Amino acid sequence: MVKYHSLFNFFLSPWSDRYMKIYHNLSRKDEQFMQLCASAALIFSTCGKRKYAAVLVDEFGHIVGMGYNGGPKNYLHCEEGGCPRLMQNSPSGSNYDDCIAVHAEANALLHSDYSARAKKIYVNGPPCFSCAKLIVNSTIDSVYYMHDESYENWDQVKTFLLSSSIMVVEVGRGSI
Repeated sequence: MVKYHSLFNFFLSPWSDRYMKIYHNLSRKDEQFMQLCASAALIFSTCGKRKYAAVLVDEFGHIVGMGYNGGPKNYLHCEEGGCPRLMQNSPSGSNYDDCIAVHAEANALLHSDYSARAKKIYVNGPPCFSCAKLIVNSTIDSVYYMHDESYENWDQVKTFLLSSSIMVVEVGRGSI
């Protein structure tokens, strides 16, 4: 079943059916990439607030990049006391100016072969606005993410992605 936020209906109605899909019937590969994100986040992420991983996939369904969230090199990891957001107990999706972590999406783009021209990104949580800007400026045309009720600014980020012709697919946690 496809649902739309009322703001999308007003501003994006001609594009909504094409770009916004929620609880989409996922292919086996889509499910596997989301499972990989969830597993990799638990193994590699060093963020004390949220464990995220991102997988970049090319047009042939091959993984061309991967990243997870954590502190920058030569700096204390979030879990080791390096994160001001963790110390301030900032709500999810807010106050990212104090976030020292390099986000999963950014790390995936940084540590991939750009010439591979990733078409899809899978993330086990919604991208923040800074990561959405990176996604829009890349070769990615589809974002698959798991919904997070506590993420405060997701509607604005989703509107930005949709208005930039990026397909957004919300994956229910029960789908994987």
